[in-house]
Amino acid sequence: MTIIATVAFEGSYDVEISTRRHLSCMDEAAGKGAELVVFPETSLQGYPPDVDKVYPERIRNAFRSAEPVPGGPHVRQIVEHARKLGIYVVFGLHETGNSPGVIYNTAVLTGPEGFVGKYRKVHVGITEQLTWRKGDDWPVFETRIGRIGMLICYDKMWPESTRELTLRGADILVMPTAWPMMVNEKDPETNIMVDLYRMFDRIRAAENGRWFISSNFGGELGGAQFVGLSQIVDPWGRVVATTGTVDKGMAVADVDIHGGIEDVQTFQGARLIRDRRPDTYRASSGEIPAAIDG
Repeated sequence: MTIIATVAFEGSYDVEISTRRHLSCMDEAAGKGAELVVFPETSLQGYPPDVDKVYPERIRNAFRSAEPVPGGPHVRQIVEHARKLGIYVVFGLHETGNSPGVIYNTAVLTGPEGFVGKYRKVHVGITEQLTWRKGDDWPVFETRIGRIGMLICYDKMWPESTRELTLRGADILVMPTAWPMMVNEKDPETNIMVDLYRMFDRIRAAENGRWFISSNFGGELGGAQFVGLSQIVDPWGRVVATTGTVDKGMAVADVDIHGGIEDVQTFQGARLIRDRRPDTYRASSGEIPAAIDG
């Protein structure tokens, strides 16, 4: 059995405040026996939503606060604290690239052995491209609790993202996100963005027969209202723990990673991989022209 924690995080653009919040949540998760704790997209420096005239300043702040991985000063604090506590941690940040003026939206995996690896967001939206370059790979990392593959926010709207990670051997699909409510609709029970969030979490788990862990900001940040809903979803697509639509909190579940995957294989998991027909997916592969183009 493995205890997993995921945080509905109170975001900040002050990296010192964010770092302290990370360390405090890690302590809390470790105190609950967690072996893995997950934080949102760009949790270290805050996500810059394009909702008001301050957006250009937030882009500049993203460049100013970006850090290398794993050598950045605040990255190192989280890496060392995870090593001290003996837990795995996934968190997000603005990562400096190898060229001046290039940064990425990156998720970092660190653990008892130190820095494990990183993933750079592949699907970067139009306004997000003012800030981040696109990543170009889907790495999967071996850990003592299972093989972990990461995706970030917008990535989960493509079934190819989690299917690629599953085909590469991931047992646990971990998704840091900065998922806001629809503007001018404050009730989470009638907000379509909340419905989409719940739907995608469950579908991505069920269609791959894998665990899906999401972590989101809760409450207001940068003029946007984030939905919370940090969740742990089993390979059947059932939500086993959630923070709900809260400003901040932590969802914790004690789960059988490999047993849960084996259980679903008896019904659907194996055949969803076995019975694929990639030879027929000709428009998806680019073999024939697509009829629609965004």
